[in-house]
Order: sequence, then C-alpha cells, then structure tokens
Amino acid sequence: MKKIIYVVFLLFIFTSALCSASPVPNYSLGEISIDMNLGAPDLTNDSGKADGKYNVGYSVTAGVGFGFAGQYTYNNFKTKSPLNGSNEIKAQQLNVISNIFDTIANVSVFGGISQTEAVGGSQKDGLVVGIAANVPIAPKTKVYGVLSTGNHLGGYEIGISYRIAKDTDFNLGYHDTKYKDLTFEDNTKNDVISKGFVGGVHFKL
Repeated sequence: MKKIIYVVFLLFIFTSALCSASPVPNYSLGEISIDMNLGAPDLTNDSGKADGKYNVGYSVTAGVGFGFAGQYTYNNFKTKSPLNGSNEIKAQQLNVISNIFDTIANVSVFGGISQTEAVGGSQKDGLVVGIAANVPIAPKTKVYGVLSTGNHLGGYEIGISYRIAKDTDFNLGYHDTKYKDLTFEDNTKNDVISKGFVGGVHFKL
C-alpha cells in the first residue's frame, strides 16, 4: 500500500504533463511500471530543422484497479543547434488511462493534461486524449501503437515490444509528434514537429 501512495504522490506533485501510454499495460491495483526511453529526434518548424541530441525520457504508470491507471510522462528534447533561439523542448503529460478491451489485442484510452515549453519561452498548458493498443505477433513479441491529440499537441508512436526477462520488455519505436503554438526564446511563435526513433525498457515493479 505504501508504494501505491508514494507513486500517486509522485504523479501529482509535477505541475502537469506529454503524451503516451505504456505499450504493455497492467492497470490492476498496486501494479506499478516504469518506462525509460532513449532517442535523438530531430525538431523542425517553419524556420528550419535542428538535429537532436540523445536524451532520456520516462513515464511512471500506477494501476488503481477497475481497469484504470494514472500515468506521468516526461521528455526533454535537446538540439545540437538553436531553433528560434531555443535548444530544448520540454514536454510532459499527466493522464488517466482506461483499459477498454483485452482479448486478442489490448486497447486503452487515455486523457489528461499536457504541458509543453520551448526553454526560454513560455509554457503551454492544454488537454490531451488518445488511444493505445498492443497486439501479440510472436512468442514474447508485440507490436504497439499510440495515437494522441490535443489543443497543444498531436501525434503517434508505433513500434515493437519484446520480453527480455520476467517483468522486463525492450521497446523499439518511431514517434512523430507536433507541439503547437510554442513561444521560443526569441519571442517568435511556431509549431514544432519532433520525429525519430526511440528505444527503451519497460519494467514492472
């Protein structure tokens, strides 16, 4: 019970949160999972393109039972050169996830709040909704997809998940997300598209 209270506390002390749902969900009461991912997505807007640096993102999911879970997701996209004066885009999400289907495929829907920021500019708070699914295709192997939309972001991630040990999966995917109407360090406003491959590990505690 203590670990449930601790993780729920962690979920809510963050100001807001970005988008995603675990590709291998378990929303039973007391089930906690952590996803760590590594990638170097490029950032593009109307003024040009900036090559990405490798960065680590993460999400924490805590099952509350009855097919529901809370999830906090954080990403910090850093670039090798400035884009409108900013070298970082921070993106967070805090969502409630509901499992709606779990037979051949596992399908969940989610909704919550998002926060995006071009570092040096102002934050954009918004709402986000989406759907996530995974389907077994071979022993220990699933394909997954996440689709999200909101007033300040929208995009998708598709990939494959492989069980490498008990309670541990390796994920490899590709994401394409637009962060809308960001204010940059030079006070310009623009949409930014983040695209690239991401690899990661999913742990169930």
